Amino acid sequence: MPRGARYDGFLSYSRDSDGEFAPAFHAQLLDFDKRDGVPDLNIFLDRTGLANNPSLWDAIERKLERSSYLILFASEGAASSHYVAKEVAWWLDHREPETLLVALTSGKIVWDQTANRIDTISTTALPAPLAQRIDHEPKWTDLTRLRQRRRSWRHHPDRATALAELVTPLRGPDASTEEILSAHIARQSSAGLRSRLVSVVLGAILLLAVGAFAYALREADRANDAVNANAAHLLGATSHVVHQDDPATAQLLAVEAVGRLRDGQTRTALFNAVTANEPADPYLLRTVDVPEETELADVAPTTTGIVGRTDTGDFVRWNPDDGAPTVLRGDRTPFGTVTGSEHTGPVVAGSSDGTVVAAVDDLGVTVGRFGPLPEGSTSRQTHLDLPGTSAVALTPDGETLFIAWYDAGTGKNRIGSIGLVGRDLADLESDERRLEFGSTADTELAVTSLAVGSSRTLAVADAAAGTLEIRSLDTLRLSRPGPVDLPEGGVPSPSLRDWATLTSGAGGTTVTVHHWADGSARSADCPVPRAWSNPEVVAIDDATTRALVATDNGLIACEISGGTDQHRTWHLSGIRRPGPPVLVGVDRVAAASEGRIALWTTAGTHGDMPLPSAAGAAEAARGPSLSRPGPTAVLATFRGEPTRPASTAASWSDGTVMIHGLGTVSLPPDSADAGRPLLPVWLDPNRLLLITPDGNAYRTQGGTVAGYEAGFRDLVPGLDRGDPACATIMSAQRTQDGILLVDACSGLHLLDAGLQERALYVPGPLGSTPRLGSAWAEPGRVAVSDDGSRVAVAPRDFSLRVADLDAAARGETEVWTVRGSSVAQVHMIGAHNDAEHRPVPDQLVTLGLDSKVRLRTVSAASGPEALDLAGTYGDVMAVLPGPNLVARNQGRALAFFDIDTGQKVGELATRLYSPGGEAAASDVHAGDGQLLVVQNHGVTTGWTFSDDQMIARACAMAGRQPTADDMPDGVTLGENPACSP
Repeated sequence: MPRGARYDGFLSYSRDSDGEFAPAFHAQLLDFDKRDGVPDLNIFLDRTGLANNPSLWDAIERKLERSSYLILFASEGAASSHYVAKEVAWWLDHREPETLLVALTSGKIVWDQTANRIDTISTTALPAPLAQRIDHEPKWTDLTRLRQRRRSWRHHPDRATALAELVTPLRGPDASTEEILSAHIARQSSAGLRSRLVSVVLGAILLLAVGAFAYALREADRANDAVNANAAHLLGATSHVVHQDDPATAQLLAVEAVGRLRDGQTRTALFNAVTANEPADPYLLRTVDVPEETELADVAPTTTGIVGRTDTGDFVRWNPDDGAPTVLRGDRTPFGTVTGSEHTGPVVAGSSDGTVVAAVDDLGVTVGRFGPLPEGSTSRQTHLDLPGTSAVALTPDGETLFIAWYDAGTGKNRIGSIGLVGRDLADLESDERRLEFGSTADTELAVTSLAVGSSRTLAVADAAAGTLEIRSLDTLRLSRPGPVDLPEGGVPSPSLRDWATLTSGAGGTTVTVHHWADGSARSADCPVPRAWSNPEVVAIDDATTRALVATDNGLIACEISGGTDQHRTWHLSGIRRPGPPVLVGVDRVAAASEGRIALWTTAGTHGDMPLPSAAGAAEAARGPSLSRPGPTAVLATFRGEPTRPASTAASWSDGTVMIHGLGTVSLPPDSADAGRPLLPVWLDPNRLLLITPDGNAYRTQGGTVAGYEAGFRDLVPGLDRGDPACATIMSAQRTQDGILLVDACSGLHLLDAGLQERALYVPGPLGSTPRLGSAWAEPGRVAVSDDGSRVAVAPRDFSLRVADLDAAARGETEVWTVRGSSVAQVHMIGAHNDAEHRPVPDQLVTLGLDSKVRLRTVSAASGPEALDLAGTYGDVMAVLPGPNLVARNQGRALAFFDIDTGQKVGELATRLYSPGGEAAASDVHAGDGQLLVVQNHGVTTGWTFSDDQMIARACAMAGRQPTADDMPDGVTLGENPACSP
């Protein structure tokens, strides 16, 4: 059909839902892709409507016949529209399903993973013919945020990306979203620059006589700023487009975008690039595809990364700091089980740098070399036929290979060494020098593991029999008389010096490390999430500082080093069905799964605090008709210096207090406050003040209680002398200069941090009737500004109020100001500059009783501004002042919104702790640039959310520096790329 007689697309929509939005968006589609030499799009839009004139169906059918694609605006109205259903049904009867493009404007589309079909009960936006006949998970373009911004959607940062996603398939199979998006933004940049330059020239001509040269320069600067902004937005948009296929490049582009301009659009790109792992594991650095989709059957650690063997006979080597994995092609012969081993697939060993690799199976041994070949070598890989092979090892320098096998001819278990230095691998399988062993020895052990020791020794182990031998590395003779008994079911360290066992029961999971040389053993708790099943210890490192426990759902890395009774724990996810996992170096974990390799970090002080035992007991006690809530937490952080780690603590309503890295604090056994909830306030990075509801306080030192603060209750005026109904502390927070306590009647009690001076008492504004609940029961009702000058209190059933603490310190009495109606939560944001560097005063973010989120200034008389937070969400879980984000509960995830624009910038997959069936705002805490999240397995402390911290994380996840080839068309890589060392 001639181009003039056909349509690139037919836009089907509901007049009731999208009668205004669809024509406006249609105009944007037609004007979007204006590249030179590319014909304009021709998209049909019915403006009359079948509902008004049903006789038009014949004409509509002819339009459908002449269209290449059907673009469906999915919405609640479209789902119930008879005429939209008729257009979709015709299309499915006459066209391939891939030519139907879905753009969601309202409602929901839910795919049932279990049944592998659309969830017709939960889905509210698809007409019945499509929901019933679709047989694969659909991909749709999300226009909901654009449609809800009715007045300003044309300026929404998601507009260009959404248009590009819909235009790309209309341009044919060779078109790419990135290409179309780049061309569009480049056209915008060029048009904006021409317009501004014309203004500059005219201004210079008209005002030259009156000194307009300065004006011209200013306009030129603005033109340059516009070009820079367009380049930044192009980088951010391209990052979003390429993230699914190339996450490393997406992270680099997002960092470059923020480096050029920090606004809502570029910061959204950075947030998504950092948090787009599914589920979003704060410890997951990155995942990489094994080249050519080969699947790793087993991996082994090196000092710099991992080596592995695929199930098709290839070797893989990956040093995460050097880039992508490299593959050494094999003979593509599938490998079988390993004799005498409980594991399937090849057993792998590598030199310390991974340049020499060996793998074994029932057929023998394969040896390979990465990197430069020795002089005279011609072969990179060879296979040694040696049936019955059970274990293999290499010296750290890769110069000697050790093999253990069962010799069927003699009926003996044997060990042999082969020198590799200076030898061509092809010689090892030649007739003349085949299997030329330097040394051999017989052993009584059915060998399952070999390891080269640091003192010219070779450890030989039979894990099934629980026996180990130590032999000379040179002669393979016994160098230690008698065998060594090993713990039953033990898993060895790489050197076989230590063996780890695991016990798991109702009391928790414990890893015990057995050191055979002196018979010593030590244990460490390794808490496994309640929802994770079948734990087994799979690895420990040679320094015996970490153990690795695998479950059906994820990995747990546990600190087991000596010197303290408390240890850190990291719960690792972010990859489906983790395969063979290993500990790498001193601070990394790697695992292979389904052709991918995942890399986690356990560096720094970050880790997860376990839940208190009462939480597990409460969960176990719950039944179908029993909703027994478990304890809830009040979280606190303190960062003494911006570059130093934050101190974190979780105080539970059952009286348990956990300090990160130090364990559980116990009050003196003779204390009347044992078992009572304690409000935590950090005095400094090492000391925590724990305050009881009636005003008693305890000070900690490390992980113990240092002493009782005698007379503390006397330091709090109003508790003793005021109305008894008010004499209960409901909230305790640190201010810039001291400590703020809030009683049940909204009365304020200010103490200095050293507790050396008497407190200042500010009576509550509502008399002596209690209006506040405890922080565990009603979180989010008290907020303090960053500088400690103001406090906002949201009493139950009364208006929101703000107190001027500076005025109170000066002795003034009129310090309370009404700042709104009754709200459920209040959060404070300190003064800052917006994306255009304009000053923004202190602000309040409130959650109304109507579930709407509003933004208002602290001191100005202006009314609140409702934040346009698309979708239905639960409580405001936290406010992050640094990146200016609001976190709301979205069921299994946290949804984050930009405060300035109301735009949703991303999500974090979580397992929020909800003993009563609902996650509470107390389950999330934002402070000192860090986010604490109470999850089913413990308190996760690894998320950091300042721009600088996210930039550092994105660079680490990318694992390389940006290049000119990464840049989209029209953008040049700067002299100092953001991820450069």
